[in-house]
Amino acid sequence: MKTTTASVFLLFIIFSITPLSFSFGVANTTNAPVLDSDGNELRTGTPYFVLSSIWGAGGGGLALGMPRGKPCPEVVAQRGSGDDGIPVIFSNSDSNDGVVRLSSDINIEFIPLRPRFCQTTTVWKVDDYDHSAGKWWVITDGVKGNPGANTLTSWFRIEKAGDLDYTFKYCPAVCGTCPALCNKITRDSDGEMIRLALSAGHGWPFFFKKLQTSAMEIEQVVHN
Repeated sequence: MKTTTASVFLLFIIFSITPLSFSFGVANTTNAPVLDSDGNELRTGTPYFVLSSIWGAGGGGLALGMPRGKPCPEVVAQRGSGDDGIPVIFSNSDSNDGVVRLSSDINIEFIPLRPRFCQTTTVWKVDDYDHSAGKWWVITDGVKGNPGANTLTSWFRIEKAGDLDYTFKYCPAVCGTCPALCNKITRDSDGEMIRLALSAGHGWPFFFKKLQTSAMEIEQVVHN
């Protein structure tokens, strides 16, 4: 009888603790910070290069692209292997949080290091459906901040793909009652360049490399 009582008591402890521990683990994973290539937390407002985790044929960093015939707004394109591309900064829908976190709504904005031809914004957004290509392309001229129905196409998420590798996802939650797509993002060709587009399958893996520059130069890059 003592053995039976002890066993029942042990099972009670296990089943009482396990759900709490499981929930705690899920919460930690969901709210965990995204890490850069040095293992440090991604910070909002800090410039990072977005580089392909697949070397060689997987290409280089992300940058602004200007398709022939319709150069503006620019599109989110990928440079060739060995080219880091153009740095981006991230902004959270929660402006009080300075850390970029997994599965959280963020704006992504290119920070060009030289003057641009286009007068549109460099904030990423999902374009209208391209019937000729059968794609939802990721372009620029999005809206930074003001989370809600009017800015739905400008919010993205980062999902974990490996130790320091991540994929982008378009699945905005800034408007709970708005119908929206929910897709991973991959790279694809429009016949002219490699670009980012929504995918019904797996997303393309990237990693984030912090722009190595002085504090004064970062201030100039972000605000100029």
